[in-house]
Amino acid sequence: MADSDKEDRTEAPSARRLETARGEGQVAISRELQSLTVLGCALTAMAMTGPAQVTHLVVRTRHLMEGIGTIDLSAGGLAEVHKSLILAAGLAGPPVLAAVVGGAAITLLQTGFLLHPGALMPQPGRLSPMRGIKRIFGGDNAVETLKALVKLLAFVLALYHVLGGLWPVFLSSTGWDAGTLAERTARLVLHAMLMLLAVQGGIAVLDTAWVRYRHTSRLRMSRQDLRDEHRQSEGDPHVKGRIRQLRRQRAKRRMMDSVKTATVIITNPTHYAVALAYENGGKGAPKVVAKGVDELAARIREMALDHKVPLVANPPLARALYTVPLDAEIPREHFQVVAGIIAYVWRLKRPPPGPPPLR
Repeated sequence: MADSDKEDRTEAPSARRLETARGEGQVAISRELQSLTVLGCALTAMAMTGPAQVTHLVVRTRHLMEGIGTIDLSAGGLAEVHKSLILAAGLAGPPVLAAVVGGAAITLLQTGFLLHPGALMPQPGRLSPMRGIKRIFGGDNAVETLKALVKLLAFVLALYHVLGGLWPVFLSSTGWDAGTLAERTARLVLHAMLMLLAVQGGIAVLDTAWVRYRHTSRLRMSRQDLRDEHRQSEGDPHVKGRIRQLRRQRAKRRMMDSVKTATVIITNPTHYAVALAYENGGKGAPKVVAKGVDELAARIREMALDHKVPLVANPPLARALYTVPLDAEIPREHFQVVAGIIAYVWRLKRPPPGPPPLR
């Protein structure tokens, strides 16, 4: 079942899927890139601060070693020894600090400054022995083991290359003084660290590509997953269609109710019907409050007759006003024609003059 599920997941993860995984703390993090950054920052700090401190430490250590048999064990003598120990310990301070800062920075950059508190919470499922065995012998751990072996082999070959070339030099080091020994040793360490840094850089590039590919593969989706996600985000098409239908029905009912209070209905006279509303003395131009063609136009005319709303046949004007949106004022070019029609309708509504009063 699991294999068939993996075969079905042929689509790239959607943006929503990636965002959901990120919210759950699932991001692509290359540990080898972290190791490269830590090693590079420590080496840089060591190269910047190490030479001066090493020279100072060598001078102080030589002074102490020369007088090892006459060291004053009083407070002053012990203070000198204490200073030498602090100086030796201080050599590791800048590289360690740089490594910590660099490691934290590259982690935040890889995660996009994601801080996921849930990763710190205990997970009882991890305490299961069977799950632990599966994790140890699972596919991911097999890959990690293979990567570790390849990395170890690359480091061994790099160090063998460095030390193999320096072995003849060490055979002739018996006549070196302390300063020369310290200088040659520093060069050896620097050469070895640069070689390891280069090897780690190549491993980090390959591991970063692999981690991102693996992360994307785990989040791949099937076509059904994409359809379900689209339905969740956009809504069920059937439900949305039903909602649109109900909205159109309500809008049509409101429009038909507006026919009852319209001022005049402009007709084609059979295919188009446009209802206009205008209040005597009101501001603005007449508005289109209802419109329709064919069957809907017939219903508008019937409702207008039932509520004694005048109908005026003007085919060109009816077709032109049909393009005006509902509840919008008529265009300026139709003002004169519509004003004449409304004035005519108002004259029809006036009561006829009665007979003169009797005296």
